[in-house]
Amino acid sequence: MPLRSGKEYRKKEYRKKEYRKKVFPKETMPFNMVLLPEMNKQYSINIDFDESSKAWRKNKKSLGEGMFKYKRYRKLIY
Repeated sequence: MPLRSGKEYRKKEYRKKEYRKKVFPKETMPFNMVLLPEMNKQYSINIDFDESSKAWRKNKKSLGEGMFKYKRYRKLIY
């Protein structure tokens, strides 16, 4: 990928698969990751953004312009 200066971000030899195989050989891998697609699984997503916004703002004080500050709580000393 060329940068603004015209230099290459990575050398071409580092982008090749053979280079990666040399650096990370399969024999040294502690495990093989197998990702299987979940067939025809549908998840129901029900997010109440109003409730989550109220819960997030519960311990914060609005400073305006999208900035917030945490509220201070006094510690009770017994």
